[in-house]
Amino acid sequence: MSEPQNTDTLSSSAHTLQSTAMQPTADYIQSVLGGDLLEVVEYRNEVTFVVQPNRILEICLALRDNPALQYSLLEDVTAVDWPDRTPRFDIIYHAASLSKRLFLRLKTRIDIDGADDAPHISSVTSVWPSANWFEREVFDLFGVVFDGHPELKRILMPNDWDGHPLRKDYPLTGIVLPAPHWGGQITYGEPLPQGEGQLTLRNEGGIANTPESEGE
Repeated sequence: MSEPQNTDTLSSSAHTLQSTAMQPTADYIQSVLGGDLLEVVEYRNEVTFVVQPNRILEICLALRDNPALQYSLLEDVTAVDWPDRTPRFDIIYHAASLSKRLFLRLKTRIDIDGADDAPHISSVTSVWPSANWFEREVFDLFGVVFDGHPELKRILMPNDWDGHPLRKDYPLTGIVLPAPHWGGQITYGEPLPQGEGQLTLRNEGGIANTPESEGE
């Protein structure tokens, strides 16, 4: 699966935006990062800034503390897995300036580190404390390690869960779970457990196993 192309990408040498409200933000990011501002994409009145991953903590702090911009609210941190691309993962930050009524998207691209088979990036919890649970969710579902996070652990899946469910290479069926996990998947050919979780189990044909289908 290839990443979709966007014809609204601006060259790194001239970041002139249609949105005049966002122009000071673009100019400031350019002044801070220089050549480490890789792309600026403007689409449907939303502006995305693609930056080098080693500068993400610096630019987040600068955007928060600039009195003319005041990006004081982190709305979300998420990720996208592109298994056929290098670097493989997009890490995406949505931030807002309530006082200036501005919204931006920061994006950076990281790859799996050969040392521990995990992608790494700096945590921004020191800039926006609200990043705490957002980063934990990305760690849980994508396996991204946020260096410097105060308590990086799973937040949705059980602590002993194997793998990261939102990676594109995560298997959808046939996973062996240690007891007494609820729901999820079971090995083909084994009987379905009674009670909770039956509606989430799938069979080899990809059809959800329900109490009704079991009786057929």
